[in-house]
Amino acid sequence: MKNTTYLFLLLYLSFACDSVQNERPVPDEINTDIYTQIQEQLITAKTGDTIQIPSGTFEFDRPLSLDGISNITIKGNGMDQSILSFRGQKVGAEGLKITADSITVKDLTIIDTKGDAVKLQDCKGVRLINVNTTWSGGPKETNGGYGLYPVACKDVYIEGCEASNASDAGIYVGQSTNVIVKNCYAHHNVAGIEIENCINSEVYANRAEDNAGGILVFDLPDLPQINGHTCKVYNNEIRNNNHDNFAPEGNIVGIVPPGTGVILLAAKDVEIYNNKIVGHKTIGTAIASYYITERPWENKSYDPYATKINVHDNLYQRKKTIPDLSTQFGKLVNLLFPGTSQDILYDGILDDSKTGEHPMEICINESQADLNFANIDAANDFDDVDQDINKYNCSLAQ
Repeated sequence: MKNTTYLFLLLYLSFACDSVQNERPVPDEINTDIYTQIQEQLITAKTGDTIQIPSGTFEFDRPLSLDGISNITIKGNGMDQSILSFRGQKVGAEGLKITADSITVKDLTIIDTKGDAVKLQDCKGVRLINVNTTWSGGPKETNGGYGLYPVACKDVYIEGCEASNASDAGIYVGQSTNVIVKNCYAHHNVAGIEIENCINSEVYANRAEDNAGGILVFDLPDLPQINGHTCKVYNNEIRNNNHDNFAPEGNIVGIVPPGTGVILLAAKDVEIYNNKIVGHKTIGTAIASYYITERPWENKSYDPYATKINVHDNLYQRKKTIPDLSTQFGKLVNLLFPGTSQDILYDGILDDSKTGEHPMEICINESQADLNFANIDAANDFDDVDQDINKYNCSLAQ
């Protein structure tokens, strides 16, 4: 008996020590040598250079930056090999900030930035390949807003990336022209993938799941580039985006009701097709004008309406549960359709200057017979909710 007790005690102590070791935090010291080495390479780089990030987990307390040197590649040894941690960040907000043309960032992970993980601004020719961004504490309001964040760029290509736990959008492209987002995985963000005020974009073969909202195509006012248009969203897996909305108060994505697959807000010339939009408790696809936000704007050139929307050949499967009750939009869905999620919801707000049978050119051609669809007549206080999807059986002129 004594030997058995002694053996049990040894096993217990061994297990306890292993558990403590496995849970031991990353050391707090900042690796100033590796920071200086990488930053000096970014400052002294010449066109065509590759900046190699070695394998390992490295702690930094300030951003890395590249400014004005074109045709540079920043390359790690793999997302699970080269990890840049900014959990002790004291200076700046971004992890990696780039203002240069013809830039490739690939094969690395950036975690725990104070603000955005990878920000590229005013760049022509952006390639983000196999880059992972996350916040290790899980989804929190205090996390940075964006994982991948190209803004005001031209020719943006994002492939094979993963983004999670961002308090705004995991993969965001804003005010940019010629954009491709493909084969990426966005999860546990407020918005998985967001295309905002962009011209000519394609989002395809991605997986967006466990976000509050899966894929967003927004056009917002009072930005340097407004009235974005021409976006295709196709062949994506958009599943179970029912996570709580943890956006900081005041952020526009705070309006996104948990349980939403796709949202088109004031979007123009958008085609949504061949997607699997599955497992959402509130809305599969929402089509809305900016008026639905009840927020003002100043730029008189801004067009707040959703127009030229073509939704077809998608697969919808609703989640059988009560729609979201934490946001105004979610509460509205539950008020109009108690306890029932909607596959496609249109706010029905029209531009009075446009006429004809389909004045806003909203065309919905889905073959499923059991879809929940509604035009909620938001402009008239929801007086005439219309659930006849056949009225939107049309095609857009090419």
